[in-house]
Amino acid sequence: MIKKISSLLILLSFLGSSYSLDVEFESNKTSFDSKKEILLLEGDVSLKYENLIFKADKVEFDKKNDLFTSKKLTFSSFDNYLYGSANEVEILKKNVILKKVEFSSCPCSNKIWWIESKELNFKNGEDFISAKNSKLIVQGRTLAFINKANFPINYERKTGILLPEVSINERSGLDVKIPIYLNLKTNLDLVIEPRVMTQRGIGLNNELRYLGKSYEGFFNFSALNDSKSSYKNLESDSLRWSYNLNHFQNIDSSTFFDLRASSAGDPFYLSDLGSIVSGLSRTFVLPNKVEISHFGRNYILKADINSFKLVNPLGGNQYQRFPGLDYKYFFNDRNFNFSLDSDFAFYRKGGSYRNNDKQKLTRIFINPKISYAYFNKNYFLETSFLMKYLFKEIDDSSNSELLSTLKINNFFNFYEKKENSNLKIQPFLNFSISDQKKIINQVNVDSGLRMSSLNENSEFGDLFVSNQNDLNIGTKIFSKKGKNLLNVKIQKLFTFGTKKIFIEDKKILLPEPLTIRIKYKSNSKIQFESYYSFDDDENYSLYKNSFQYRKKDFNLSLGHRLIKNIKIYNLDVDSLEKKKINSLEITSRFNFSKNWSGGIKVINDLEQESNVNSVISIDYENEGLVLGFTYVNSLQLDWESILENNNFKDYHSDRFRLFFELKGLGSLGRPKEDFLRRRSL
Repeated sequence: MIKKISSLLILLSFLGSSYSLDVEFESNKTSFDSKKEILLLEGDVSLKYENLIFKADKVEFDKKNDLFTSKKLTFSSFDNYLYGSANEVEILKKNVILKKVEFSSCPCSNKIWWIESKELNFKNGEDFISAKNSKLIVQGRTLAFINKANFPINYERKTGILLPEVSINERSGLDVKIPIYLNLKTNLDLVIEPRVMTQRGIGLNNELRYLGKSYEGFFNFSALNDSKSSYKNLESDSLRWSYNLNHFQNIDSSTFFDLRASSAGDPFYLSDLGSIVSGLSRTFVLPNKVEISHFGRNYILKADINSFKLVNPLGGNQYQRFPGLDYKYFFNDRNFNFSLDSDFAFYRKGGSYRNNDKQKLTRIFINPKISYAYFNKNYFLETSFLMKYLFKEIDDSSNSELLSTLKINNFFNFYEKKENSNLKIQPFLNFSISDQKKIINQVNVDSGLRMSSLNENSEFGDLFVSNQNDLNIGTKIFSKKGKNLLNVKIQKLFTFGTKKIFIEDKKILLPEPLTIRIKYKSNSKIQFESYYSFDDDENYSLYKNSFQYRKKDFNLSLGHRLIKNIKIYNLDVDSLEKKKINSLEITSRFNFSKNWSGGIKVINDLEQESNVNSVISIDYENEGLVLGFTYVNSLQLDWESILENNNFKDYHSDRFRLFFELKGLGSLGRPKEDFLRRRSL
């Protein structure tokens, strides 16, 4: 085996101190012409210069001119992003010149695409190559001629065109979006996304992102000149728009500032024409918030203004904070815990596109809690007592209530150990006594956000709208044998007192269900979960079953949900409404072969015998090419019919999406997510 000669030895022996090129090289054989001052490298020569690696059989170095030359060579980038060959190369002090070049992002012999260029030029310190007189070849056919272009030699984000997105649907026609990525600074970038819809008009989406050592944020703006808007009954202009601003700032190590602002010209814009760039395509609430928070050793102080815009055009105004002050204190000493939640806020109604109700409200909320926990190896007992003071003033009317709740939680552990098995049995009992009868059917401040999520409700505080005295009794069983896991939970709820809660004008009757939950996992491939809850007295039942099977090339997920006889009493019309939910969801992802894969997702309403959502996708990928096709059929509300005829109606919307990527071709075809990934300083 011939031992390679390192560049260090060559520099010391032949070149002396006048050498100025920062090139590392290795070879099997060297010779030096002292008269011409030419160093000859032969046999498996490797050169490393900046971000490039060159390989050739023979390389000459001209010491007088600081010049490396070679013929018939190959080259690649350090991160294996670029591969190519050239007839000739010149490595100078400030740049590298390659002539008669062929390159792509794939090292494979059967390339899908490649680029042929008359000349490539790489300047010292840059992370891209400039090409002259180039042509793009796909599957042996010339698709485009390129006079001048830049191609990256690493994965650093570069200004350029990102992956185009093409879709088609009945209402918008052909929808084409071409995102353009601008890398403005190390901590600043911008995406401009022109959009053309053949049956709507021309639009533009933008996203600006910034990042500093103590702050970060982004701003989205989207607009469309919708000449054929379907919602003229809202008297909306042809120019439809939305924006979304998020800014977070560390004032110091314990104080933080959070700003969120968003809006839309009409309530249908986001659901109708929402874009990935907008960041708001799937939301029910457009938030607007200004918040300053300070975290002490055992307390949190927060001041905020918190409002929102409801996307539902039929929704009425809801209470919003203008402003609010929240203080939380907590103390713990081993088993003893004390906490204090307090909140003072002014509210006023708003958020609706069409409702003019401007009612105002003042609220004071104080909630001290004391708890003590005792536990040993097999037993746990926690007792807590909390007081809740609530004051509310609506216009000229006010009321206040002092409420108390006692909670007892405990469980036992029983063990039975055998060889290669672990069985754990944990009986439990939870008891709660609460007197809240006096505030039933009063104004619920946070009810306006129930349409979105429970998490958003918490920002407006719990108002204790029920009077529940509950007893929960049951047991948990855990078993592990090898890689097989089994979890079983059985519990029964007993409610003492009124079995109902009031939310504004609706009385919801609560069942006292027996609940069984089973989870099973086998060999990390199969997972099964079943949830069963029923109350014979209220004729109520809830079933949820899910099954998952995962392998390297195949994933399957099945889910079924059935809820019978949810009872809602409407006080306005004095009638009892019953609702039934019965849905089935199937999701699968699979590989046909090494290069082909597909996916399917179906959500079906079995009660209405209607398809809610269907997604079918087929993808092809190899070393240099990605092709994909996606079909989406979804159930949408027909707001035209609802607003014009006061008639609830829905329809099925069909969307087709086609995407492609030539891997490594500059930024063209690079997934947008790769460029928009947040980086730290």
